[in-house]
Order: sequence, then C-alpha cells, then structure tokens
Amino acid sequence: MDESRIVKKQILKFSFYGFLKNLRFFDPYLFLYFIKAGLEFTEIGLLLTVREVIIYVFEVPSGVLADRFGKKTELIISFMFYIVSFVLFFLGDGFSDYIIAMIFFGLGEAFRSGTHKAMIMAYLDRYKIEDSKSKVYGKTRSFSLIGSTVSSLISIVFIISLPNLSWLFIIAIIPYILDMILILSYPKFLNERIDTSFSFNGFLKENVRAVSYVFKTKNVRRLLMGSASYNAGFKSIKDYIQPIIVSITMSIVLFNSLSVEDNSNIYLGFIYAVIYLISAYATLNSYKMTKYFNKEKIIRSMWIFSGVSLIILGMFIESLVVILLVFLLLYVYLNIRKPLMIEKIGDAVAVEKRASVLSIESQFTSLLIALFAPILGLIADNYSIELMLIIVGATMSAIFVFSYYNKDRVKE
Repeated sequence: MDESRIVKKQILKFSFYGFLKNLRFFDPYLFLYFIKAGLEFTEIGLLLTVREVIIYVFEVPSGVLADRFGKKTELIISFMFYIVSFVLFFLGDGFSDYIIAMIFFGLGEAFRSGTHKAMIMAYLDRYKIEDSKSKVYGKTRSFSLIGSTVSSLISIVFIISLPNLSWLFIIAIIPYILDMILILSYPKFLNERIDTSFSFNGFLKENVRAVSYVFKTKNVRRLLMGSASYNAGFKSIKDYIQPIIVSITMSIVLFNSLSVEDNSNIYLGFIYAVIYLISAYATLNSYKMTKYFNKEKIIRSMWIFSGVSLIILGMFIESLVVILLVFLLLYVYLNIRKPLMIEKIGDAVAVEKRASVLSIESQFTSLLIALFAPILGLIADNYSIELMLIIVGATMSAIFVFSYYNKDRVKE
C-alpha cells in the first residue's frame, strides 16, 4: 500500500475514533437526568465541580504519562474509567452516588483529553504534513460531531423504548468498547515511550517541567489561557439550555400517541442532532475562513459573538426561536474557533511536549469550570437562569473588549 493511502486510512481511523467517542446517548438528557433524580442546579454545579477538580488534578500527570509511557496505553485506560462511570451512573441513586460516578468520569476525561490530539499531530509530523493541522483536526472533529448527531437521533428511540434515562449510560458502553479496539489498531510508533520504567521522582519532575514550560513561555501561556477560558465559558452554560427547551416545548404535542414528556425528549434529541450536524460542517470548513479573514481576528471575534448571543438569550428566554438560534450559534462559534486554536497551540509547542501542554490547557479549563459552575448554579437557583446567562454573556463581551484594545500586546 502506497504512503498516501496509508495516511488516508489512518486519518479515517482518527475520525472514526471521534465518531465512536461521541456516541454518548445520554448527552442531550444529562441535566434532565439529574433534575429527575431530584437534584437542584446548585447540586448539579457541585457535580460538575467534582468532575473538573478530578480533571484538574490528573490532567498534567496524565499528559506526562502519555508522553513518557505511551499514548495508546493511556487512551485505553481512559476508556476503562469511562465505562466504570457509566455503570455507576446506571446503578446510582442520589447525589452521593453521582459524585463517585463523576470522579471516574473525570478520570476518563483527564486521561483522554489532549492525548488523541497529540497523536494526530505526531502522525502528521511523521509524514511531514504539518501544514494541514487545522484541516485534519477539523475533519476528525467533524466526525465527532456527526457521531453526536447520530447519537442524538438514536437516543430518541432509546428514550421512548427504555424504562428510564439511566439505561442510556449502559448502552453507551458498546461504542466505547469498539473505540478501544480501534485504538489498538493504531500504528505502534504512536505508542512510543520515552521511559520503559516508572520513577516517581522523575514523574514529579516532569510534571513540574511541563507546567513551568507553559508559564515561562509567553506565547504558549497566552494561547492556553485564551483557549481554556473560552471553552470553560461554553461548557459552563451549554447544558442549562436543556431544561429551558423542555419547559417551553411541554405545551407542544406533535405525537399524540406519546406522553408530553416523550414529546419533549424527542424534540430535544432532534434539536441536538441538527445542532451537531451544522457544527460538523462548521468545524470541517473552519480552516477555509483563514483564506478570507485573519486567523487572530476570527479567534478573538468569537468572544463578542458568544457574549452578545448569551445576553440576547437571557433577555428573550421565553422565545423558542431565540433559544434554538442561540444554541446553534454557540456550537458553531466553538467549532469554528477550536480547530484554529489547536493548530496555533500545536505550532507553538515543541513536539515532545504537545500531549502535556494540551493536557494543561484542559486543566486550565477544568479549574475555571470548577470555580464558576457552583456559582452559576447558585445564581440559577436563587435568582434566575436569565440573569446567569446575561452575566456570562457580559463577561465574555468584556473579555473581547479587553483583548481588542490590548491586541498589540496580548495576542492569542
């Protein structure tokens, strides 16, 4: 088989990895699952904090482990953590049980995030196609979003036919097992290790060196803080839209043979499917925007677009049209911005430090979510979701204004 076909085949594997990874059938209903279990927004915020604290604690160690002991090995371990968490969510009954499930979910996230991106970059470097990072990452991410689209549509069938929402976690185990098999088929050089034995002191020193590298390297530090803060803002508020949509659609019954609740769940599944499908197109073609617009301006402008959209959502939260439009736009903004940011980080960071640095980026994101998720939950519980959305939108808009007037000194 000639080299070009080998490369295309492996990039297709990278893409299907994302497709299978995103077959999380519970995603469109996660907040509803917690609400049905009797949790308040504050408790949900605390669950998110537990998850993000675990990610924060284990992000850098997991990145160092990936760089030094094998990225394929690390990904397999991460999927094992996910599967344990899915089983615990299925069996769980109450806040304390969900905390344990979230701990394992956080471990899965920590061991996965950054590692696969670093594998893609290492593969592109190996075959000397470094200039296509945003294009290739955009393609693989588009497959992930197509996976989310398929997952949302299939979940509708599951929601109607299964006894309760908890079964969605058990079914999600199947694609994760398939993904583990796919990872094992990756080329051996993607599991190359710097060390063959483990030294705790050496491990700690490598962690310190990785963090020190980020903070001492001005451009890398700014890139990671810009990426992490935007991702944290998006992740902190995106799932609050689930209960908003359900509350508004409760009066709309299109399927008379089904209950009002089933109707709402069907709408939610279709809405997520459409949003993920459009987002897949956006991320697949994000690299093309650089032909017409400056990359820095594209990345920076997503702050103000997202901020204004959230403010509008907070002001017109009773309008289903506004909710759906803003929900869609937020995902489009993220999926235009993310491939461009990954390319910039990949270009700025030394090859042997990519997995560690990308893990630190996820660690920064987790720290910010851990700090603000409980606060946003308290605002939603004690005041309103509307006020919470407006506050987040105003903050993102303020960050844009600051970055715009300091663009000559501070560049993402």
